[in-house]
Amino acid sequence: MADYSKDQPPAYNQGVNPQGGYPQGSYPPQHHAQAYPVQVYPVQAYPAQQVYVQDPPATNFILAWVSCLFCWPLAIVAVLKANEADKCVGRGDMQGARSNGQVARRWAIAAIVTGGVIMVLVGIVIVVFYAIAISVASSLSD
Repeated sequence: MADYSKDQPPAYNQGVNPQGGYPQGSYPPQHHAQAYPVQVYPVQAYPAQQVYVQDPPATNFILAWVSCLFCWPLAIVAVLKANEADKCVGRGDMQGARSNGQVARRWAIAAIVTGGVIMVLVGIVIVVFYAIAISVASSLSD
């Protein structure tokens, strides 16, 4: 077994100052705090600013997300444009928000119409397929 006692650090001596020692006594006396004169700042009058409060334009964000249920490739463009319109509202660019919101609305309507047409066409194809399948099955049973 190895003897690790020779590798141990020296023992800690409590209460003994290191070589050179710590300074004895206390810190030098502190002077009393200097009193500074009270600062007086002039009151500046600002001209009254006119603030125009207007409702932000419609970003059509909800319509864009709902249109994702119908035709998501077109709806993605609507969502991106609605997001851009929302960012414009945050910046205070109401004209940019209005134009991006209108573009988002157009893309969302296009997605809803396209999805609706595709759903109707798929429904017609399914009805025709079942009609043909039923007619073929009834002709085979005769």
